[in-house]
Amino acid sequence: MDDSKVAVRIAAFSLYLAALELDPHPHPPEALRFEPLEGRTLLVGDARTIENTDAARGVLSREEGLRRFDVIVGNPPWTYTGKADTAARRASGTGAPLQPRGQSLDFVARAMDFAHDQTRFGLILSATPFFGRSETALTAAHDVIDALAPVTLINLAELSRWLFRKPGKAGMPALALLARHRTQHADRLTLVQARWTPAGEQSHTIEIAPSDVATLPIASWKRHAGLCKAALVGRRPDLLLLDELWEKHEPLEARLAELSTRLRLGLKFGDRSRDASFLQGLPFVDQGVIRPFSLVDNDLLTFDHERAQRPRERETYRAPLLLVTRFMGGKPRAGTHVAVSERDMVFTNACYGASFFNGTSDAAHLVAGIVGSAVASWYFLMTGSSFGLWMRLLERKDITGLPAPSLKESVKSDCGRRVVELARRFRQQSPTDDDWESLDDAVFDLYELDHADRIVVRDGLFRAGWQWKAGRERAVAPAAVDDLRSYAQAFFSTMDAWLSASNRRCMRAEIYDLPPDAPHRVVRFVLEERPGPSVVTVVKPGAPLSAVLARIGERTEVRVTEALVGLRELRVHARDEVSIIKPAARRYWLGVCGLEDADAVVRDSAYGGRAT
Repeated sequence: MDDSKVAVRIAAFSLYLAALELDPHPHPPEALRFEPLEGRTLLVGDARTIENTDAARGVLSREEGLRRFDVIVGNPPWTYTGKADTAARRASGTGAPLQPRGQSLDFVARAMDFAHDQTRFGLILSATPFFGRSETALTAAHDVIDALAPVTLINLAELSRWLFRKPGKAGMPALALLARHRTQHADRLTLVQARWTPAGEQSHTIEIAPSDVATLPIASWKRHAGLCKAALVGRRPDLLLLDELWEKHEPLEARLAELSTRLRLGLKFGDRSRDASFLQGLPFVDQGVIRPFSLVDNDLLTFDHERAQRPRERETYRAPLLLVTRFMGGKPRAGTHVAVSERDMVFTNACYGASFFNGTSDAAHLVAGIVGSAVASWYFLMTGSSFGLWMRLLERKDITGLPAPSLKESVKSDCGRRVVELARRFRQQSPTDDDWESLDDAVFDLYELDHADRIVVRDGLFRAGWQWKAGRERAVAPAAVDDLRSYAQAFFSTMDAWLSASNRRCMRAEIYDLPPDAPHRVVRFVLEERPGPSVVTVVKPGAPLSAVLARIGERTEVRVTEALVGLRELRVHARDEVSIIKPAARRYWLGVCGLEDADAVVRDSAYGGRAT
């Protein structure tokens, strides 16, 4: 049976199930009969011309034109069926911008022909046009959002393993688009990140916490495409740091151009239609022999092939040569697969390379150090078009878009020379955990990041690890006292700056040492009338979580246990104190969460909040 017939039967079966839900217990049972749906409420045909078929003409057409519907739902096809299909779609006569690959947004544009101004939409779409770097895809996504505003986007990418039950993994990440379904600002997107949890995967439920919901001005998204993904996978401090870096630094692509080089994709064997003999005799590297900042020389081959589909120019392979592999191995640092070669070398399209033949070897090592740092890993997570969504790889535009200080000036600075020295040393000796931390500190100094910025970036490196099973499991593991202590110190970094104006008050954090299996964690912050640094203490409550929450409720006159439902995150205010109550999972208690919660407490105080 061909795919189209299978699709029709699946659609019909879904409609039958929907009808059965309306009357799940028919009496008598034999009275249950299903009339044929095809040609009545199930119409089969090309969506672009469906109203012209005999079966659909009476259903979809009216004398005044196409019929308008109050609700439109669906899961349009995502499949990319080649250049010929794309050309046919472009020749279809529609005035809406079209996707270059796939067709889910084309379907939405077509569905608008059957909508009025108040029609509500609920669609499952491919997420790639919203997060990619293709100008044509982003234009199509922007057009849909503008036409359907107000819009809510729910990123389902983390749920692909169980949401789409097919062998292997889903071909693309998905998002749900809800439009005109509730009152909200039409010039803002509501963004919801559906997080992976072990319980959700087992029960096939979607768990969403308040911190998983954000808003983003559509104008900001159009100004910088990376903000849409960053608002979903990151937090407010991430967005603030991104804006600061974009304002302060040029992208790496421009910095490389200042040195008369650029990042190129390596040789592609493909159909071997072109001469590649001019490369014979050169060392040949594939991504498997690249280690942190070095090459495994014993594993290098000699290029002996005569032909390749895209051999690239000879200048592509001239040393000093920076190499970055496309695929992120089993770790979140791009630095685990970045290296500098001091000799000419052929590399395949599994790598990107930049020849510094017209520059200096120090500049190549400087870029290697930057790309290998936590700053780059955080940035790739926040803005990468694939990494953090569905594929653990870096696109060239992900790397070249990284904000970077002037390479010419940085190689002369103290912190720039320190980055170069570390990158050179790592070629001879594989970096330890302490070495990675030293590199991060040097790059932080190069970018002039303050204490709060460094918390954001270091947590970004941890969050980037969630793309692998071990990282996801660490994220949902119960937060320990040390995690809460780091959270409280990050909270203080904001609050102390706010309190320093008077130099008369400070804060004390009380961490409740609850049992590991308690579903929530509690940290109480108390404002004290004394100068000096804020301090963190650990309190043994000597009572279960319910008793702790009851005592907080008595002090604040808030029914905490009634408000604490599901994945609620509470800030309960009383005079000169605030208690933070959140689920126990470590991902709620990162340092970046402490920064964000401190900002929220300041806002709450300004507006007289009690429990939020």
